Amino acid sequence: MRFIDEFFETKFKIFGVEIKIFDLLFFTIISCLGLVFRLSLYDIVSGDYKLAFADWMRECHEAGGFAYLGIKPGVSDASTFDYNCMFQYIIVILHYIGGGISDMYLVKTVSVIFDYVCAVTIMRITFKATEGNVTKSLIAYGAAMFLPSVVLNSAAWAQNDAIFTSFVLLSLLYFMKGKDNRAFIYLAFAYSFKQQAIFFMPFVIIMWLKNKIKIRYIFWIPVVHFAAMIPAAIAGRSWGDLLGIYGKQVKMFSRLTMNYPSIYTIITSDLSKATRSILISGGTMATVIILGIIAYYSYKIKNEVSFEYMITLVIFTVEVCCFCLPAMHERYGYLPEILAVVYAVINVKRVPICAALQMITMMTYARYLFGSTVTTLWPLSCAMLVIIMIIGYDLYRQMKKMEASNV
Repeated sequence: MRFIDEFFETKFKIFGVEIKIFDLLFFTIISCLGLVFRLSLYDIVSGDYKLAFADWMRECHEAGGFAYLGIKPGVSDASTFDYNCMFQYIIVILHYIGGGISDMYLVKTVSVIFDYVCAVTIMRITFKATEGNVTKSLIAYGAAMFLPSVVLNSAAWAQNDAIFTSFVLLSLLYFMKGKDNRAFIYLAFAYSFKQQAIFFMPFVIIMWLKNKIKIRYIFWIPVVHFAAMIPAAIAGRSWGDLLGIYGKQVKMFSRLTMNYPSIYTIITSDLSKATRSILISGGTMATVIILGIIAYYSYKIKNEVSFEYMITLVIFTVEVCCFCLPAMHERYGYLPEILAVVYAVINVKRVPICAALQMITMMTYARYLFGSTVTTLWPLSCAMLVIIMIIGYDLYRQMKKMEASNV
């Protein structure tokens, strides 16, 4: 054996896991290249940054930092902030970091940091799901680091979906470990950052029905959500205003789809607001019914719950939410798209599913970020429906297989 091979094959332990120097080099190089890739996109100024994040940073500077938390949004030009206060705290922290660094760079850097948290958590989930396969875990890390939907979301768009997704992924990891208390704490932080974390709840409910999750720890969600508002309340915001943030967000959008390839792309956009409101209510109820049927069937099938089943279930139920719910943004598929990496690494035959999700996302992202030749979304909706059906059938096969082996 060559000296270099002996060197690469040298083993040592990190956090109790035995790895080789070659594995560590791969991890280090991928991490560095991931950063270089993201930095190359930092000068892209997205519409969301110009119309939201830039204004929020400017308003925070004008308010002097902490005082920005106490200004009720929408009453004056002093605050146009429309996210939950957890992200506003980040804006305030960035104000004090400042140091002559571009506000846009600061905002993007926060999301990029959580890109790494997402990728490391994907690696840990893969390690757990594959029963300690280091090679597959590192491949999953590399794929998650360079997913177009992940890189564009943070480094180009300046969006922050990586933040709440990181906490949801950590929640899934600890559910897989059987540490429900910690899992619900992470889920509580995810919900406190963005209400899209609620898309993870169908999985939680189904796991509870199958006696794999202790639901009593769910109290962490209101506790953390309430506690997260305390600094803003101290700064001067009213509790009524703070508690009503998510309710206001739900009412902000009346379009049937916000560039997400959902079932609603087949409906004309020329409908009156009253008609759209009726369809939004009906579509929301239909989604709840569909998820209820999935939960009912999942409970009736007495199958063993494997890690593969859990990962497939999360991807399937979140995709069903995004496809069937009205007023979905193209970014709302972030969680299943990054988790599809684990789905594919577990079984290489699923790589086309992961790739297809990224291709669809690239098309919808490009429509907003750069302009695109894709002028209509309904063909993408058809493709998305096929993908969801394939994942659903895979989930069904896993359930029946594990049911048979459990007899």
